[in-house]
Amino acid sequence: MNTSPPKVVPHPKAELTKPHDLRSLVHDMSQWRHAPVDNVHLIVISLGGAVPQAKHTPEMVAQIGVGLCTLASQRGIRIYQVAPADFAVMVRLTGQLLMDLMRDLKVELLRVVEKHCPENFGTINQNRFVMLFNLTEHYRVAAERVAKYALDAQKANDPEVKQQQALRPLSPEDLENVLHAFKKFGSDKFLKAFMRDQVVVRNMAGMGNQPWMHEYFISMDSLRKPLFIDVEMRASGQLFNDFTRVLDQIVLRAFRGLHLPTTMPFSINVNVVTVFTAAFADFMDQTPKDVLSRLTFEFRQADIVEHFDEFEIAPGMIHAMGATIGVDKIFPQTLGLVDLDYIGAKYAKVLWRESSEDVLKERSKTFKYMNECGVEPILIRVDSQRALSAGAELGVSTFQGFFIDDSFKKHAA
Repeated sequence: MNTSPPKVVPHPKAELTKPHDLRSLVHDMSQWRHAPVDNVHLIVISLGGAVPQAKHTPEMVAQIGVGLCTLASQRGIRIYQVAPADFAVMVRLTGQLLMDLMRDLKVELLRVVEKHCPENFGTINQNRFVMLFNLTEHYRVAAERVAKYALDAQKANDPEVKQQQALRPLSPEDLENVLHAFKKFGSDKFLKAFMRDQVVVRNMAGMGNQPWMHEYFISMDSLRKPLFIDVEMRASGQLFNDFTRVLDQIVLRAFRGLHLPTTMPFSINVNVVTVFTAAFADFMDQTPKDVLSRLTFEFRQADIVEHFDEFEIAPGMIHAMGATIGVDKIFPQTLGLVDLDYIGAKYAKVLWRESSEDVLKERSKTFKYMNECGVEPILIRVDSQRALSAGAELGVSTFQGFFIDDSFKKHAA
């Protein structure tokens, strides 16, 4: 049986000297997502599932990579390194051939663990260090894991994160402080102090960048300064998600105090679980239809993937009330993991970083697919003219970011 059919892994069989990277895996998973075939599996090999992270050494990881690449060359399959100590295989196999491959992958890892950490050899849970995902049945779970790898990589390479590692994580007391401030000052003062908006522009032929919509959000930086200046929000795990849900409730309940300056379309950010709260139901019932017709609820892609069963209900509820949905914070490496047309998105916001330009170019077919489906691609976190040029090359005409803000301020001055 062919282990790497062209539709699934469209790369020629070659001698591997090092594993392929995470974005190669996302590319192949995206290819499969748009042209699925049966019996394709993602296999994740995690050193962290076998040996505590404190015992990982560069020599151990390198030896695992060499062993897996040798196995991949023998089998005509691809090995991807998706994290510092995690690898993956995407292959079309069934039955005994699949079991044989799983066995060989385990043997490669166990051989290295026995050499470098023999004291851990007898305590390994084999269900944790080699995991199998049938993409036909469990694509969402596999995509969630891959999205988490991309998020971890983004954080690891973010200089701001490295600078803030000494700060403490968020605490339940911080959430209480925010609620106390909201109750103490009232919705009008709270929104005036902490609510911000940012324009989204579209490049119009002969007119340049023109305002297209506004995004309204509670500024984390503004909250941190008076309430918890010593907190690193992105190091707070699940509590950060709980915190954003608290902010959702505040925005929805205080929305009537928000004075929209124009009749332009606008958006607010919410979590998937917020859609099923009483505050959301009250908001939808009490907001005038003409306002709802201009409103888009933005959901983070990672949140959609994590709560996809619940999310599938949300678009119908929101569209029935006259509003629309958008997808926010799509990392370039994960563009294509979620079928944006299928979920009924009006637009999709893709994070820009100059270092990710090559990754974005690799996703040119996905940008084309979005435009053909009527899903507006938006580049966000735009910080330079290069972002506009790179976006234009990909068929993107809509942008958001500090560079856009500064351009409008200079024009106004």
